[in-house]
Amino acid sequence: MPLILALTAITAQIVESIDFPALDAAIERCEKTTVLPIFAAEPQRRSAALTAFYQEQAQIAAERLATAGKRRTLREGGKPAAGQEGQSATDQELALRQLALDDRQRALDDQRRLEGMRQEAVDLKRQYFLTKCSKKLD
Repeated sequence: MPLILALTAITAQIVESIDFPALDAAIERCEKTTVLPIFAAEPQRRSAALTAFYQEQAQIAAERLATAGKRRTLREGGKPAAGQEGQSATDQELALRQLALDDRQRALDDQRRLEGMRQEAVDLKRQYFLTKCSKKLD
């Protein structure tokens, strides 16, 4: 669980919202000293977000596979694979584990959706800034 908490904290920072009304006001005034650092930091922030999302998705997928394997073993009445003795779980425990994974997946999907909307907004604002203020950038 500590990894989940750490990833949640990292992801929250990555998806952190920009003060869009303040950015809009700075764009309207063509304040390049306010606007340009935001746009310059964007590629690194997006890269970090993508890495965090990928790592969380990979972890969810691996845990889903492990849970499905344990459920299959339980249904078939088989014994746990070598090295998994003592790790056998009841159907109820596996169902709860699956629900927790579903919750993590929904949270990740929400974060990715918000990130996509944030990126679209930043891209449109950058385009508007460049169009509106191109003469003042020289």
